[in-house]
Amino acid sequence: MPPTPAPPAPRTRGFAFALLFYALATVATFALVSRSMLRLASLWNYDIQSAPLQWGLYFAIFLIGPLLAMAAAVRLPRPVRREQQLRLIFVAGATLAIVVGLYQGRFGVEKLWAYAVVGVLGTFAAALVATWRRWGLVEVIARPTPDTVAAVQRGHVDVALIRGPWPSAKRLIDLVVSLAIVVISLPISVPLAILLWLQDPGPLLVAKVAVQRGGGSFRQLKLRSMIKDAEGASGPVPAAPSDSRVTRLGGLLRRTHIDELPQMLNIAWGQMSLVGPRPERTVFVERHLQRIPRYATRHAVRPGLAGLAQVYGDYYSTPKEKLRYDRLYIRRGGPGLDAHLFGAALALAFIGVAPRRRRRRRSRGARDAGAYERAYRALRGGRPAEDAAGAAETDAGDR
Repeated sequence: MPPTPAPPAPRTRGFAFALLFYALATVATFALVSRSMLRLASLWNYDIQSAPLQWGLYFAIFLIGPLLAMAAAVRLPRPVRREQQLRLIFVAGATLAIVVGLYQGRFGVEKLWAYAVVGVLGTFAAALVATWRRWGLVEVIARPTPDTVAAVQRGHVDVALIRGPWPSAKRLIDLVVSLAIVVISLPISVPLAILLWLQDPGPLLVAKVAVQRGGGSFRQLKLRSMIKDAEGASGPVPAAPSDSRVTRLGGLLRRTHIDELPQMLNIAWGQMSLVGPRPERTVFVERHLQRIPRYATRHAVRPGLAGLAQVYGDYYSTPKEKLRYDRLYIRRGGPGLDAHLFGAALALAFIGVAPRRRRRRRSRGARDAGAYERAYRALRGGRPAEDAAGAAETDAGDR
């Protein structure tokens, strides 16, 4: 007899639970908002004259409502993953904010946008509070050991720091420009942060522990473009040309370098500069100091957002190749070169124009794959396929 065909697999209940959870969260938030607004308005005889107070109360309602829903969700059985619970509660609150905005739109378009935006921001603030309590807002990846940090610091004892009129003026320019970019980029940064969080609820930022001027270590900030704990198993490795750890939106941010916007805070704090050698991670610098002579001299100046090796080199350039560019920049650095490199980096990031790079006949995919293997060998000491099996054991000392 022919074998009896297996019955079709039962449809997962996750989608049904998600819909139910979404509906309950929306109804609960709506009830809380409607009651709270009436009670608060009654304290001022239903006429709140102060606009900041009015919007502050409205923001607080959309902050507290989702927080209460998230606190209740933690204590319930979890047919839906924690990330999905947070995502659904945020979507419910944001939906309600848009509905309230549409209702208030009969009093003017500006009211529609104001109510919708403030409500969505309040709900997202609640999501960030829940994220902070569960995972934190900054994920420090492949954290080096204290011994590694101390060894790198000792390796820079004899490095002569570059001083003079231009470095002092450059620091003031860095501070003014970085703060201006932070303010100007808010209309872009906030929606991007919401989309990134919705794609994979968790920390908004990642921090790579890198080496700064003089050999000390600092946390280099970026928008999280990979899944959570992306280097948990592999340890610190360069991203492959087609890396499964990179999220869909994260891939776009990496190609346009928008994921580096948070480094404006590093620049404002004096840990980085707009132009200089690109920061290198502390775990890699410790190895380079042992293998590459005079490698520490690249840290005679602040690391930069844009650098000579970034513009004229390649993402997968080996440490020796990058050091050659970095030493050349330190010798020839000045206002003209810095302005040229910053403009070239912007063109490379947003237009894809690479100045004076040699064209190769190989396809982009083959070129990236070969460059990735060379960079992997330089950083890890082996081929990617050969080194993958022992990555967990060998990386134990790196973290």
